[in-house]
Amino acid sequence: PCRFTHPLMLGSGMHTTGIPHPAIVPHSGKQEMEHYDRNMKPQPEPKREKEAKKPTIKKPLNAFMLYMKEMRAKVIAECTLKESAAINQILGRRWHALSREEQAKYYELARKERQLHMQLYPGWSARDNY
Repeated sequence: PCRFTHPLMLGSGMHTTGIPHPAIVPHSGKQEMEHYDRNMKPQPEPKREKEAKKPTIKKPLNAFMLYMKEMRAKVIAECTLKESAAINQILGRRWHALSREEQAKYYELARKERQLHMQLYPGWSARDNY
């Protein structure tokens, strides 16, 4: 089992001092925040609704992303953590702890993924999504 907790954070965004982080809790108080949430939901832009939605072609996964995809479930099973950021941090540490030979497997998978992506979408550019 995992013994990973961020040294500066306690549950639900509280700093070790017990003072909530300003980005998490507004200065004006909780009631005003609830009022804000109810009335300030973003309205969809009418222009976007009329446009036909093009399917987004994502760029191919790199070696580290392929490693994360494969190992995430294992880390979640080993740890009691559910926060994505903490899991990503553990995966990053484990990735850097791998030998070059162990990482090579994922670099080869990433190379194959890029080749397949180039065959499927020959004129594709990452800029197409922006």
